Amino acid sequence: MRIFSSSEEETLKFGELIGKNLRGVEVICLIGPLGAGKTTLVRGIAKGMGLLEGYQVRSPTFTLINEYPTIKGLLIHADLYRVRELELEEFVGKGVLVVEWGEGLNICTCTVRIDITEEGRVFEFLGCEELLKALSYDKVY
Repeated sequence: MRIFSSSEEETLKFGELIGKNLRGVEVICLIGPLGAGKTTLVRGIAKGMGLLEGYQVRSPTFTLINEYPTIKGLLIHADLYRVRELELEEFVGKGVLVVEWGEGLNICTCTVRIDITEEGRVFEFLGCEELLKALSYDKVY
């Protein structure tokens, strides 16, 4: 399935919808070029999961892994842009694990490929059948 977003606000809202429908143990791998909206999508996911007050989602490019408490459990946000070999298996099952630059990882239960177009962003979902069943979104492409 492909979904189109024409703005950062739409990406945040779509991420929020995803976050509301997560069970709490998924491994979501995000693939896309710099500036595609990977961290923006994670911000929306965090909001949908009920990010606790006082926490703000930031790109883990330099910290590699950020953890955020939410009402639905832990959100673990990893970034492999600078480091391709990072042991992530220890985080699987401890919450929702979202991995930016997660192409080719065998732990992904859902992969989201993000492409930049002149009109906005196209999010293509691969192996996300269970999550997609729960989503109802009007920008299906």
